[in-house]
Amino acid sequence: MTPARLGIIIGALISALSYFVYIAVLREPGSAFYPFAAMVSFGCPLIAGLIAVTKTPTHKKRRFIACSSLIFGITLLLFVVTYVVYPQFVRASVQLPATCDGFDGAPDTLKVLPPQLAYDLPDSKRGILLVESAESVVAVTIDGDRPPLASTTYLIRKSDNAIYGRMHFNNDVIMASIDAGTMYIYNDKLGYLIDERTGKFEENILLIDNYGGLSETDRPIISRASSGNWYVEATAVVSSWNTDGTVKSRPHLTMNGIARGCYISGTTGKVTPLGP
Repeated sequence: MTPARLGIIIGALISALSYFVYIAVLREPGSAFYPFAAMVSFGCPLIAGLIAVTKTPTHKKRRFIACSSLIFGITLLLFVVTYVVYPQFVRASVQLPATCDGFDGAPDTLKVLPPQLAYDLPDSKRGILLVESAESVVAVTIDGDRPPLASTTYLIRKSDNAIYGRMHFNNDVIMASIDAGTMYIYNDKLGYLIDERTGKFEENILLIDNYGGLSETDRPIISRASSGNWYVEATAVVSSWNTDGTVKSRPHLTMNGIARGCYISGTTGKVTPLGP
């Protein structure tokens, strides 16, 4: 086996092993991402290049660059497959029944919410409880009485029952989850990451998600053909690299929300009409 081929094989194996250890063994800790990235992006190509030029009397620089570049390309491909391609196939959609055809007099509808979904906001309004943690609550109100219905999402701190964030949207398709101190709020396909402690938007260097929102197919990436039904995705895989140096590597989120006049539970897949 030539040194160049040996270097490529060893570099590729070390890169694949590093991904396995980070993902399967360490369970993707955000604090270890950058050392892991340095290893696979620089360490593996360097090792491959050095092995490739051993016992090579000529063209060492060319062989080093060629082998190192190939291994760097392999590590980049593994990143794309792990963070972009694979999450597209990790989906769970909930089909909305025909009764989910919008609100009929939205403000009055919220007065007759099922008890488990009703949430009395600090400003005396009645809201729909989407998700809560030990520290905070995400609730939403429907602001209009005719389509397209606007909505407002409220971020509420439990310690003093204060509203510390409001988000206004021009429709009523809202899904939410809370995980590891971050609120994930989606208005249809547009997502927002919010610090649970402060209510401020997290500033990202890079954000990758697979969320498909409301669509007329349960396979929004594979097929765009309408099935004649409406579907809402109830899960999401969201990776974020923040400006403060923190990394959230592929948390698998389960989301609750509202769409077309119904409440969708991501945990159970149950759809509850919000009207009487």
